[in-house]
Amino acid sequence: LSFIKADEYFEARSLIVGNPAKKIKEVSNEMIDWKTRGTKLYQQLPQDLRDSLKECKPLSELPASRVMGFPEYKPWNESK
Repeated sequence: LSFIKADEYFEARSLIVGNPAKKIKEVSNEMIDWKTRGTKLYQQLPQDLRDSLKECKPLSELPASRVMGFPEYKPWNESK
């Protein structure tokens, strides 16, 4: 969340941060694509939950073979 002063304008596709807001760089097509894919992944989570959720009894202990299945999605710095 950044505070933008009255009568201050920034060019389209600018990355704005801080208080007061300041432009730190241009947003590339690659960054927009990365962000769009991440947003789609996030928006899909509720449907994935509804599709896979089923009633069960609670575990008394975690099985040793249990694997957490998270999708592979790298942070921006690692995806370049």
